[in-house]
Amino acid sequence: MKRFLIMISVLTLCLTFLLVIPAMAVEPTVTTSRSGPDSVDVGVAQSWIITIEICPDDEDLEEVIVQGGIGADLAITMVNSTSVTHPMDKKTEQTVGNVTLIKKGGKMGATIVKWDIGTLVSCLTLELTVETGLNPKDKQEFTSAELDHELDGGFSATYTYSGIEYETIETEPLTVDVVEG
Repeated sequence: MKRFLIMISVLTLCLTFLLVIPAMAVEPTVTTSRSGPDSVDVGVAQSWIITIEICPDDEDLEEVIVQGGIGADLAITMVNSTSVTHPMDKKTEQTVGNVTLIKKGGKMGATIVKWDIGTLVSCLTLELTVETGLNPKDKQEFTSAELDHELDGGFSATYTYSGIEYETIETEPLTVDVVEG
């Protein structure tokens, strides 16, 4: 009888492992990159293209949303190849396809990017064209020198797999050096 109970315990443990572990092992890969100059002079207008890519693991994922923030000193001018209204007023939203831009309040107001993908079955790419904006005093950003100035706050994805919601690790922020001209 004791041997039978041990076998049942081992079988239960194996079934639990098979049911739980696959759901935890499935995670999409979110990456970001930028094209444009590595450094910019203080007070000089500049633009970059920020590329966000998400690729599924071997399984289809549902309810996928990629979200991140763009610095308040930048204006998003294009989503993929579609122009957007800029500068955006604080506390406003605009939607381009399945991408919503949410301009926050505060002193200058960062922009939250929410990319609502839905079901992810293959790799997808989003391109954001950003440029230095004007600050509240109508001065051209960037207004001071800084090494490793962050263009974004990182991006992550939430998704559902086997009825359970997960979130990926946030990407590292993309940076540029702002130098005195």
